[in-house]
Amino acid sequence: MSSLHHNTPTLTVVDPRGLAVRSVAYHRNTAQQSPTAQVTRQVFDARGLLQQQWDPRLFELHTADSDVPPNLSHRYSLGGQVLSTDSVDAGRQTRLLGSGGQVVQRWDTRGTHQRFEYDPLLRPVAVFERAEEEAADRCIERMTYAGMTSTEAARNRCGRLIRHDDPAGTLLVERYDVQGNITAQTRRLRTPLTAPDWPLPVGERDAQLQDEAFTTTWQYDALGQRLEQVDARGNRQQSQYGVDGQLTKSEILFKSGARKTLVDQRSVNASAQVLSERLGNGVLSVAEYSETDGRLTRLSAHLKDSAGKRLQDLFYSYDRVGNVLRIRDAAQPTRWASNAQVEAVSTFEYDSLSRLIKATGRENARNTGASALPGRVTFGAKDDNLWGNYTRHYAYDSAGNLTQMRHVPSTGSGYTQRMQVGEHSNHSVIAREGAKAPGLGDGFDQGGNLMALTPGQALTWNVRNQLVRVAQVLRDNGEHDDEIYLYDGAGQRVVKRRVAHGKAQVHTHEVLYLPGLELHRQGPDGEWLNVVLAQAGRHSARGLQWEQLRPEEMLDEQLRFSLDDHLGSSTLELDEKAGLLSQESYYPFGATAWWAAKNALEASYKNRRYSGKERDASGLYYYGFRYYAPWLLRWISADPAGDVDGLNLYAMVGNNPIGYVDDNGLQRHPALELVTYLVIALLVGHAVGVEIGSAAQIAYFGLILGIASVGFYLHQWAAARPQRRLAFYQQEALRNAQELGSRQGADEDEIAELAAFFLQHRLATPDTKSLSYGLTPAARGGLYGYLGPTERRKQAETASLTERNPSFTLARLGFVGIELRAPARKVGASPLPAAGLTHTEVQPQTRVTSVGRQGSASEEPAVEPVSPGPSSGLEPERLVIDVESVLNELRGPGGGILRNVINRLEARTLDFHTGHAMAGGQNVRSFDLPGYRGQRGRGAYRVMIQHTSGLNYRAVRVMNPHRR
Repeated sequence: MSSLHHNTPTLTVVDPRGLAVRSVAYHRNTAQQSPTAQVTRQVFDARGLLQQQWDPRLFELHTADSDVPPNLSHRYSLGGQVLSTDSVDAGRQTRLLGSGGQVVQRWDTRGTHQRFEYDPLLRPVAVFERAEEEAADRCIERMTYAGMTSTEAARNRCGRLIRHDDPAGTLLVERYDVQGNITAQTRRLRTPLTAPDWPLPVGERDAQLQDEAFTTTWQYDALGQRLEQVDARGNRQQSQYGVDGQLTKSEILFKSGARKTLVDQRSVNASAQVLSERLGNGVLSVAEYSETDGRLTRLSAHLKDSAGKRLQDLFYSYDRVGNVLRIRDAAQPTRWASNAQVEAVSTFEYDSLSRLIKATGRENARNTGASALPGRVTFGAKDDNLWGNYTRHYAYDSAGNLTQMRHVPSTGSGYTQRMQVGEHSNHSVIAREGAKAPGLGDGFDQGGNLMALTPGQALTWNVRNQLVRVAQVLRDNGEHDDEIYLYDGAGQRVVKRRVAHGKAQVHTHEVLYLPGLELHRQGPDGEWLNVVLAQAGRHSARGLQWEQLRPEEMLDEQLRFSLDDHLGSSTLELDEKAGLLSQESYYPFGATAWWAAKNALEASYKNRRYSGKERDASGLYYYGFRYYAPWLLRWISADPAGDVDGLNLYAMVGNNPIGYVDDNGLQRHPALELVTYLVIALLVGHAVGVEIGSAAQIAYFGLILGIASVGFYLHQWAAARPQRRLAFYQQEALRNAQELGSRQGADEDEIAELAAFFLQHRLATPDTKSLSYGLTPAARGGLYGYLGPTERRKQAETASLTERNPSFTLARLGFVGIELRAPARKVGASPLPAAGLTHTEVQPQTRVTSVGRQGSASEEPAVEPVSPGPSSGLEPERLVIDVESVLNELRGPGGGILRNVINRLEARTLDFHTGHAMAGGQNVRSFDLPGYRGQRGRGAYRVMIQHTSGLNYRAVRVMNPHRR
């Protein structure tokens, strides 16, 4: 491990303005190879705005041919706002902004056009779209808000979104609670499953809706934790919490009146990591963690009264940077096939960039490696020749595109899958002899969407780059077998409809996705199945209910528990008596290596597999904002969140699928949720508690720059895995702060402060909201960190780079910011007083201003700075003042006045030696606080500052020396 990474640092090159213009990583696969430098280039304009970005592959090509374009290039308005973005992967997107910074119109290279309308309060009220082949705009969304009446106030709806007509139908919000959480909503679908054109009159919109309505209700406690959810079929999911906010018990009360436990008897450690929990079928799930670094080392499951007979027993081994090296399932027996030992052990090797390059494991020996599932094995099968070992080798180019996957089985012949990558883009398809290199317009449309899974299996995309149709079978008469998808305003799938044409009839299978519930309907006279979706602690559960044509072998209500691995992948399915229903294992990147089931009927009801996601008939996995093709080992469309995971918009979790997961197709995060709680405790202490953020109350601009409302997706996802929320965000905050800080040259104190800031605001944000972390050189130097919506990251970056005080622009964009390092300025120049900022959530914060306050701006009069001496160019190194002893004063009345004085001392615009020497000696001096607590004149209140060492000082206390 250490030899592989020896002499492979990550370097950042900055220009005289402190802007990172190059990033250098060193790559090799083995310790014997010489490291190869991979250089990422960034170009900034005279204003410090990011104009162009090259990944190592395109940058190398560009040095030889200046016509090679950058991965991303941006054009800005005079005010520094992004007007257009050119991407070699996703094409060009151009937008027109209003005077309030709102998006008014948007165009892309597919020829699509979007237009947005707002009310006088700049709330979105309508979205119009037009595809290239259409002659006129269609109204795809309309939003209606409640008025300010006593009736609306009784339901907490004043000024909030109450009706959202979206592409799937209409979402009505009946009630909110006082925190802004939706407590009752109703979904109605459109009669034709086609793109709508919503008229303005409400009655005409209602006429386009189906009669059936689906109402869901929620109840929350005072902390915003969900207590109960009642789905559209009357099933109740109920949760209980302990005094520490951790989930203690979860149950389902079915509509029939049957009450069933999902999980109880949960215990957690001091880092909020789950140690054990009992599922409703009596299975005890136990997790063990390393005492030194908090990493998961063992994950097991067994019946409570038979600890020796384990259903799952996963052991994890890591390298020094946290990559998983080995996973062994001790619960699975060793088998022999073709004179070879087949064990339930998987091993992994990585290159110096932590990309997976080799994997071993076991598989179904008859697996062909295609997009279809391998043959199912029935439990009790005696043919050991069904098993085999495999080794997979992965190769990538310098842009992170998979170029080759070589599969070597223990018996028989293997195969090699080669990928053909675009010359000047990251588009990639399976290589075929004589085929043209892929690119925009060749294999991918002008928006970067894959046009066919296989030859003849066409994909259709809407204006928002959402997959709306997959052709399964094409026929000359036009009666194709296909699958159709509809999405709501939040970009989440609401309807899936599969049509298959037989000789005498047409078979349809429709799935309606509602909060915590799926309705499966096979035509009007076929099987109607309701699937209740629930979380059973770290694992998941599904309740099956039949409305008609229940199979004779199945119970009226069946509860199925899924035991998941560290990636959330379903490895075992158990019934209510802990009987085994199905078992499955996966190759890296998600294809199924082998699976077995009790019988064909039980197997037919499994659709949640890799990473806990739904696998469609096409073989694609639906993640929420994108679709993933496991046999291609990459996404089939460009990342709608942009370059948050790098300049390759198609790479799956940075090509480290064992250590990372992607919850919704937008951004990766560590799968094992490593908890460095000891480090975090030193940084932020135990003052930050778990605070569940409320759901958003109005529609928002989505990743397509369209407008979206929050619906069932927010409630369903925000409630998932609450016991690991704090643990994960602690690790995420520290990881992002360290990565960003190292790029921008931040010191340890600044990185610690940034991590604490990230954690505080991430905890106060709903889990379902994808956030982007940033750290950029502020205008005139310094460092400015920020956190906010992923889809508006570019605007936030522009504001932090160009504006002297970007806090108000960031607030409008939904960001919060922190000034980690004050800009360099001439000695004696007037500092920016904190009292000039009125928006407490987004004001640039320093070590002092990060403390909350209750005083008003009027308490903080401007104070003329005192120059420490003759001007000598740039400001001297700042002092560091420990304010722990005066935290209460900083929070109380007049805290802004105290903060002003401390800021000036740290900036050395107020000289420490000009203070009044105290009886304690030359190391303690006092400074006036004029106006503090309403006092007038000089000397009423003073702050005592003590010099401890070097540039380090301590605020001792605030006192009135004239009082006895």
